[in-house]
Amino acid sequence: MSPFRARIEELADDALVVVRGGGLDTVTIRSDASAAAARFGEHGISVFSAVDETTLDALARDRLAQFDILVLMTAGAIRGAGLELRPTFRRPHYTIMLPDLDRDIERLVACDNVRMTNPHHVRSEEER
Repeated sequence: MSPFRARIEELADDALVVVRGGGLDTVTIRSDASAAAARFGEHGISVFSAVDETTLDALARDRLAQFDILVLMTAGAIRGAGLELRPTFRRPHYTIMLPDLDRDIERLVACDNVRMTNPHHVRSEEER
């Protein structure tokens, strides 16, 4: 097991973070965080930063095209809930750390967020 590879940087509080594709489903968050713990030794979920509309559009078109809905939060909302937003792997990847899994999932789901329809959503065979 190897730890999360972290970078040294911090997002401004008003920076957008694409937290989830498809919504804030607590079962999926718990499953993803548990998979991360098995691999890296800490509970967390992968997210992407979007410093501007162009970056957000590129993420929606590329890495998140399989999701019809994207959930956006600000870095400040995540930190304001007492959650760590750790810069991991390659930019624009971050991990929201969830050390107290049940409590932290509740705090994450309670964060102010905006649901956005992904204009670049590519339908899977099951959706057709």
